[in-house]
Amino acid sequence: MKRYNLSQIMKSAWRKFKKSNGEKTFSECLKSVWKFAKMQDSFSDDNVSKRDREFANSLNEEIRRSAKATPSKAYNDLYIPASAYYGSGSKGLYGTHYVGD
Repeated sequence: MKRYNLSQIMKSAWRKFKKSNGEKTFSECLKSVWKFAKMQDSFSDDNVSKRDREFANSLNEEIRRSAKATPSKAYNDLYIPASAYYGSGSKGLYGTHYVGD
């Protein structure tokens, strides 16, 4: 668990309370300073790099799952008419068909 600098938090809250000129209570100032300290911790280099790694790992896993080869029935369909791949000028010697591979 992260340990916070409590002295710095209290000083910041007191400073914020003095600058508010009675518009905010000390409790509100202390809550906002705590929220800011926690938010600052979430943007530390360690936490940001950890979130980046987690995001990259989840993205890679998603790509791996979607990249698996799935057999396609349309690809293996052999009921294609000969006119689809034999053109009108594809007759060779002795009536053979040249596909052009």
